Amino acid sequence: MFTATNPLPLTVPTVVGESATSFASRLARRNGVPRMITFCSDVGIDYFALVNGDPVEIQRLAVLGGIDPVPLQAATPALVEPGWFRLGKERIKFTGFIRTTLRVCPRCVHEAPDRTGIVHHGAWQLAAIRTCAKHGCHLVAAPKPKNGNDCFDHVPMLDSFKPTGGDLAVSQNMELERYLTERIQNGPGQTWLDRLPLHIAAQTCEMFGALLTLGPRVKRTEPTDAQWAAAGTAGLSILRGGPDALRQKLKDIQDSHPVGEKLYRSHYGVFFDWLRSRDDDPDFDVVRDVVREFIFENFPVTVGSIVLGKPCPEQLVHSFSTAKQVFGIPHHRLGQKLVTLGMAKPHASDRFYTLTRYIPTVLLIDIIAELGARISAKEAAKVIGVETVVLARLAHHGLIPKQSEYGKRSTIYRPEDLEAFLEQLRGLAKPAGAIKDLIDISTAARRRGVTIAALTKLILAHRIPLYFEGFSAEDFRAFRVHPSSLNGIYRRPQEPVVSSWSVARLLKISRPTVYRLRQAGFLTPPTKRKSAGIRSGKYSCRKSFEDFQAAHISLNELIERSGRSADDEFNHRISNGVLPLPLGLQSTMIFRRNDVD
Repeated sequence: MFTATNPLPLTVPTVVGESATSFASRLARRNGVPRMITFCSDVGIDYFALVNGDPVEIQRLAVLGGIDPVPLQAATPALVEPGWFRLGKERIKFTGFIRTTLRVCPRCVHEAPDRTGIVHHGAWQLAAIRTCAKHGCHLVAAPKPKNGNDCFDHVPMLDSFKPTGGDLAVSQNMELERYLTERIQNGPGQTWLDRLPLHIAAQTCEMFGALLTLGPRVKRTEPTDAQWAAAGTAGLSILRGGPDALRQKLKDIQDSHPVGEKLYRSHYGVFFDWLRSRDDDPDFDVVRDVVREFIFENFPVTVGSIVLGKPCPEQLVHSFSTAKQVFGIPHHRLGQKLVTLGMAKPHASDRFYTLTRYIPTVLLIDIIAELGARISAKEAAKVIGVETVVLARLAHHGLIPKQSEYGKRSTIYRPEDLEAFLEQLRGLAKPAGAIKDLIDISTAARRRGVTIAALTKLILAHRIPLYFEGFSAEDFRAFRVHPSSLNGIYRRPQEPVVSSWSVARLLKISRPTVYRLRQAGFLTPPTKRKSAGIRSGKYSCRKSFEDFQAAHISLNELIERSGRSADDEFNHRISNGVLPLPLGLQSTMIFRRNDVD
């Protein structure tokens, strides 16, 4: 039983911040006792209760040392309930401490006049406190004692240990330690970070800071004390802004990577893996919930996928692959639409697309509804009753809007646009009744030498009356027009033309030879036919062709007439002084009829 009420004859002075175990170890050495556990037994102090900061035992130790117990108690981690300690004005979980590894300041050891002068601070038991406040240098770990019960007895442990190093910490990287010390001395504040348990705040700042300063692939065992200090300060600078600042920084990290290149685990690596590993501590749920919610909102996580211990209830954004998997929408079709919205960019081939940001599910549903209501050109042509080439020309003239969700390879149409086009024609139409000589629009266009699309556009512009037989006009083929209603409206003079294919067949020459005849001026292009197909260079004026055919004959025609081989026929003509037209090599030879007859 403890009966002493006066200080021991031999005592040691203490300093603010010294723990009760440090004071007891020094007091034991001052009184010639080799082990603190033995000293406690000799004076009637429960050693294990003292190690856990029991107030009664600290009071007894203070009496023996002749000091005030209040600062000694404040600097000693005291067990207040299983797994939780109180240090100063903070309640801290045991996982925030390193209690079985002695860490000391090298400079404190070197400056002490003897071993009884080496003080160990209670705050040095905190894992996030890595420096000596007096000297500003990093703490170093002492070798573990042979007996595990002696891990708090620091004086004997330092008898054979001469720490080296004493590297100075960078002052601007000490913000996290200053923050934690402030909380221990004065208690937590009212901010979001202050309301987190101290071990949660400290570890989150360090691990998030490690992601920011060392990158996602760093391992938790790799950083030095200096790197942890810099990481803690970086994390603190963000987390002081609360969950919104944390989300924004997570977003900045996401935006620094190409969309779809890697998913969240690669982006947040060490921080994410650490949060997942702490699933045994529900106190981390405050941080986990913020990170998990952010991931659900910003990454294409499928329904039911587990993220930080909980399943995804609803997929909020999509990639190309999940859009196809969930909704069945093809990559190229969705990609072309997203390009118009600025959410994707095409590759050079226009066959693949890259997202610039993930697709919100709400937007994707709207896109699917829009694209699902569109049909191919073949289907659209069938709906309005024309050939696909006519449909394309109607779209080219602006009569039917076209969509290009498939890029340059194809065009699709909206059924409502097709119906609106037919309704415009129906607005001009009425039953034919007894009216005679009506013709369909395509026949009228052919007679007048114009395209169907061009004539249709004029009919709508001039509101030319249309007719239909029966009860209604179901499609484009059902509309009729009276030829007289087109008089003076639209008529182009006809100019007979002949295609390059026909010229080659009739003259028995190659197609390239036809093009060279046109280039040389033997065949002239049409001047009165204005359609794009006629003006494309594949047609010639029939009159120029007939004139040329009457005055010229090809080598192949001469061969058919004479029965000679090509070489014999050519040599025969050359020997008689007949030369072919100068059309260049690889052209079929053509002679003037006057020269060969």
